[in-house]
Amino acid sequence: MPYCDNPGGALTVTVQLQHSSNVYLVDETNLRRRNNGQQFEYHGGHYDRTPVTITISGSGRWYLIVDNGEQYKYQWSK
Repeated sequence: MPYCDNPGGALTVTVQLQHSSNVYLVDETNLRRRNNGQQFEYHGGHYDRTPVTITISGSGRWYLIVDNGEQYKYQWSK
């Protein structure tokens, strides 16, 4: 699962999708919640168009989740 360590400030991920997908950017706490089947908070949502761009502000490790099982391309920028 792709991730990026952000020391602070804005972090952006751009995702190129092949099909409509749920695209989430989550911190470590919310990744654990999602993996345990609990309700979790995220940045993103369901997207039918590409590219998808999500920008967050916050330090820590951020994980990119793309729920479609298909290949996708992504790029982080700070």
